[in-house]
Amino acid sequence: MARWQPRKTSSAKATRKGFSKSPKKEGTRNATNSKNGTGKPGKRGKYLEQAKQGKHGKQGKHREQGGEHRRPLVEMVDYIRSCCKVDGLGPSEEALLSTRALEEISSSVDRLRAIAKDQRGSKPLEKLIKKATTESFALICPMLLEDLEDLATNQYASHVLETALRSWAERLGQETKPPVEPVVSACTKLNEGLWPSLVKNASSAHVLRQLLMALGGYAHEEGKEKLAARAGLLPQTKHEVAPEIAECRRQSAASLIKLIRQDYHLCLNSHASPVIQLLLRLLRDCNDRALLSEACAAVVGATKGLPSMERCEALTASAAGSRVLEAVLEAAGAELFAELFSRYFRTRLSDLATGSNEFGPFLSQKVADALREGPQLQLALSELDFVACLGTGSQSAQHMVVLKFLEASLRLRSGLKQAAGGVFRALGLQASSEYHRTWSSILSLTSLEVPDLLEAPTSAAPKTEKSNPKKSKKAKKSPQAPKPERSEEPNRLRRLPAGGAMLLAVLLRFPAETVAPVTSGLSKMLSSDLLVALAKESRTARVLEAALAPSSALGPRLRLKLAAAFKGAMATLGPHHIGGWVCAALWRTSLADPKLRESFAKELLGVEDQLRAENFAVWKVCGLHQVKVRSEEWMKQQKKAGKVQALFADILAGEGEESAKAAKLRKARADEDEALAKAAAMEDPTLCTQTPALKQAKTTLI
Repeated sequence: MARWQPRKTSSAKATRKGFSKSPKKEGTRNATNSKNGTGKPGKRGKYLEQAKQGKHGKQGKHREQGGEHRRPLVEMVDYIRSCCKVDGLGPSEEALLSTRALEEISSSVDRLRAIAKDQRGSKPLEKLIKKATTESFALICPMLLEDLEDLATNQYASHVLETALRSWAERLGQETKPPVEPVVSACTKLNEGLWPSLVKNASSAHVLRQLLMALGGYAHEEGKEKLAARAGLLPQTKHEVAPEIAECRRQSAASLIKLIRQDYHLCLNSHASPVIQLLLRLLRDCNDRALLSEACAAVVGATKGLPSMERCEALTASAAGSRVLEAVLEAAGAELFAELFSRYFRTRLSDLATGSNEFGPFLSQKVADALREGPQLQLALSELDFVACLGTGSQSAQHMVVLKFLEASLRLRSGLKQAAGGVFRALGLQASSEYHRTWSSILSLTSLEVPDLLEAPTSAAPKTEKSNPKKSKKAKKSPQAPKPERSEEPNRLRRLPAGGAMLLAVLLRFPAETVAPVTSGLSKMLSSDLLVALAKESRTARVLEAALAPSSALGPRLRLKLAAAFKGAMATLGPHHIGGWVCAALWRTSLADPKLRESFAKELLGVEDQLRAENFAVWKVCGLHQVKVRSEEWMKQQKKAGKVQALFADILAGEGEESAKAAKLRKARADEDEALAKAAAMEDPTLCTQTPALKQAKTTLI
């Protein structure tokens, strides 16, 4: 029997394998030196030299050795992939390499389209577009947008188009603006009849969203803004656009609104829904008020200002449609929202909030955010079932519904006692005999009699060998290093729902007379170990910060009493990455009591080195350097500041800060509603012909 031997590879296959291998990184080695130090160009220098000469590398040599001609597309893909893998280049070298590569790619329109549609070539092409110079980008962008319909529907080319449009928007912030003609031409093709075929396609829908972002001048950044974009929100980075682009945005919006009126099922499509959501938010932020009112009316099927109940039912029952309806509630004017609330949401609010509909709690949250008037809020609170939203079996989405209505009460300064009373009744805290468990019950959203139950139980005792003999035998054979005991980390909390801490933090911003259970139940929480545990958890730390704020419902005396309970814990909280924020709030509260502040300063100075190394912000806020260097002068300043605060305690305390915030929010919403009403009046042909001022204003706006 013949002995087994490894299979021999042909010269062509070996050559192909060797050619496709990407260049290795050279580290900090000079690009002009090889590994053996002979002075020959290394791989970095080799690719730069090929870029300068406009060559494709060793393709001809490989053809001769392999005896087999490779496809031009594969050769080009390998070339641009190798260009993207060369590391250690400076900005000028990267620009040169990307410029040469893009020149090779854009030498033929067919070649560019083929690479954009190729699975291996599309990703390197995106990287080259990001690094392209102004001239290279101006060359390749029109070629990509020229064949919008074909490339946008391809799963790989669509990402290339999306990257090109994003890069176009980012370049609006540069001195040399990107070309306007390609984007205008693409919008013209869309408005001529491409919207219906592209807006429902899984690949092209992403391209349309990025096109709308570019028309608004929005440029996405990495990090949080990227996550916000996935949620349908607009980024903070925005650039000015040319008048031609603004006109394209309005024409594209008008075409899409017309399409929604013709086929309302478009809002129920999973691919078209994000496009419509983005359109509504874009029109609102770009102050296209008339188009915004038309778009909102088109989504809910409103005729003469009255929304269609059938359309609203269909939107509510659909995942994609409910998200569009949420965007309508965010952007709609006062008149349309009033009709939606009175005719549809008011009678269904309890069912939606309690989760009879899968998407109902999220719609209920948007309804709470969109409330404009106190009577609307009071009607909504009378319909809301607090027991079902906060009782056993309730979910976090239902907790957020109650939270949103509490925030609406603060914003509108209406229904404060009604909203807080609903929370206390749901948790069984309306009787004065139950006030002692208010904080623990709200934080845990269960009926806890003793606040100490908020702390996690101590770690269980280790199992004996009798309980699990197999593990004990293994432990004898392979001894391991003993693990650190959990007792090293005392003051741990049990797992608490996120909604409980948020609800308590909002209730602490209510007037004191409306939250008597919260103010009366504080005395049961003044345990040093429990307070330290609360201060080290991110959610409950915000509750303590709200309790120590000047606008807190606790009042000056209770705040000082709470701050005094932290004596002896400042050295522990100061260096902590979460407890440090509570430490800063305690420092501000202690201004009214110089002795308390002095004791806090001594505790923090005891761990000054650790504090400066781990949490420098606390060391800076507390001014410990001045305490250390000029202690007598510092004490005099603290006493003087404490007397001033005591004199103006009645003025500084109370709900002045919350009232100012609420007034600011109400004014902003009222101005927005007024602008929407004026824009709608300008679109009314009867009013425009009868009122010369409106006609002139419309002409000026256009």
